[in-house]
Amino acid sequence: MAFLERIGWRYWLVAIVMGLALPALATGIGISPVMRFGGLLVIINGCLAIILGRLIYRKTQPGWWLLIWPLIYLAGSLWFLPRYTRYFAIVYLCISYLAYGLTQAKTESK
Repeated sequence: MAFLERIGWRYWLVAIVMGLALPALATGIGISPVMRFGGLLVIINGCLAIILGRLIYRKTQPGWWLLIWPLIYLAGSLWFLPRYTRYFAIVYLCISYLAYGLTQAKTESK
């Protein structure tokens, strides 16, 4: 179990569910492209990127864990989503890094 904790199994699990399973499900059940873009990509995944960035800092996890979610999302977008959604991987990485950094700055100023 120590090995699983060291590699951050919870973050991997969330990334796999949200980056692979959710796009596959959204495409499979035929959710409209507008809802996939607005609801899934912007709102849900954007909030997830913020939450993961803050959690990784607060729990003093390694900074490279910020890459888990965007890379898994990139794989899911290559397989299940339209071509333009691949760029969201960079956006999610930037949002996670900003949340990580802003949480760091916020706690240092207290």
